[in-house]
Amino acid sequence: MTVFKGYIKMTKKNIGIVLMYFGIFLGIAIAINATFQKENKEGFAAQKLDVAVVDLDESEMSKQLVSYLKQKHQVTLQKDDKAKLAEELYYQKHNVVLRILEGFEEKAEKGEIGINLTNSPGSYNGIYLEQQINNFMRNIFMYRAAGYSTEEGCQKAMQQKESNVTLEDLNGNGGKLPAHGSFFQYLPYLFLAVFGAVLGKILFTFRRREVKNRLMASAVPLIRQNAETILAFFVIGMMMYTVCIVSMMLLYGDSVRSAGNLIWYFVNGFLCMLSSLEVAFIIGVMVKSEMQINTVSTPVSLGICFLCGVFVPLNVMGAQTKAVAKFLPIYWYESVNNLLMKYEDVSGAIGKQVLVGLGIQVLFVFALASAGMAIVRYQQQER
Repeated sequence: MTVFKGYIKMTKKNIGIVLMYFGIFLGIAIAINATFQKENKEGFAAQKLDVAVVDLDESEMSKQLVSYLKQKHQVTLQKDDKAKLAEELYYQKHNVVLRILEGFEEKAEKGEIGINLTNSPGSYNGIYLEQQINNFMRNIFMYRAAGYSTEEGCQKAMQQKESNVTLEDLNGNGGKLPAHGSFFQYLPYLFLAVFGAVLGKILFTFRRREVKNRLMASAVPLIRQNAETILAFFVIGMMMYTVCIVSMMLLYGDSVRSAGNLIWYFVNGFLCMLSSLEVAFIIGVMVKSEMQINTVSTPVSLGICFLCGVFVPLNVMGAQTKAVAKFLPIYWYESVNNLLMKYEDVSGAIGKQVLVGLGIQVLFVFALASAGMAIVRYQQQER
C-alpha cells in the first residue's frame, strides 16, 4: 500500500488548504442560510413600514386614515417640507412619504382618493401601502352605500377583522425552503476547490519523472499502483464527504433528521463527490507543472459553480447558459437539489425527475472516469 499511504501522508501535509476552503464554505453556507430563513419568515408576513404622513386636509376622514395606518405601520406626522422629506427618504429614515392632499374628504365623497405617495427608486413599498389605503377607502364607500355615515363607515372599516389564511402543504415542507438545502447547494464548490487544489497537486507529484521511475522500478505492479491511486482518491473523498455530512447534522439538528427526503440529499451529494474527484483527477494528469495546479483548478471550480447554479440560481439563468451547463454533472446535481428543497415528498412526477437527474450524474461519473483513464493511457503510450 505504498502509493495509498503516500497519498494519505501528502493529504495531511496539505490539511491547511482543506481547512481554509472548508471555512470559506461554512461561512457561505451559514450566511446564505440566514438570508433564506429571513425570507421564509417574512415572505408571507405583513410588514410594518416607516411612513411619514403630511396631512394637508386635516379633515375627519384624513384623521381616520392616519389612525388606520398607525395600526399597521410606524407613522410619524410631518410638516410639508419637501426638501427635508426627500432627504430623509434618501437616507432611508422613512420607507414612504404619504401626502394627504387638500380636499381629500370632498374627493372621497365623490369616490376619489386624493393622496400622493413617494418611495425610494426600485422599492415597492409605495404600492404595498397604496393597496392598503385603497382597501380601507373601498370599505368606507361600501358602508356609506349601505346607509352609514362617513364617520361610522371609518369606524367599521378600522374594526374589520383580517382574513385568516391557511396554506395547504402540497410539497411536504410547509411551503418553506429547508435550512439544510442551502448547505447542499454550495457543496460542489467545496468539493471542486479542495479536490482540485489538494488531490490534483498530489497526483502531479506522483507523475514526476523521478517519482514515477522509482515506482516503475519497484516490485509493486502498475495495475496495483493505479488501484491504490483510485482507492486513495475514494477514501479521501469519503472522508471529506463524511465531515460535511456530520457538520451539516450538527448545524441543522432536528430539521435535518425529520426531513423525509434526506436519503436523496445524501445520494445526490455522494454522486457530486465522485464527479468532483474525477474532475480533480483529470486536472492532475493534464497540468504540466505544479504552479499550474491552482491556476487551473481555481478558475475551473469557480467557472463550473457559476455556470451550473451553485452561486447563481438556475431559475434566473438564460436558456443558452443552461444549454451549455447541461453538459456538466454539477448542473444535474443542482437540478436535483432544487427539487429536493421544494418537495419533501419525492414521489410521482417529482420522483421521476429526481431519478433522471441522479441517473444522468451516474452516466457522467462513468464518462469522466473513462476520459481520465484514456488520458493516462495516452500519456503512457506517448512515453
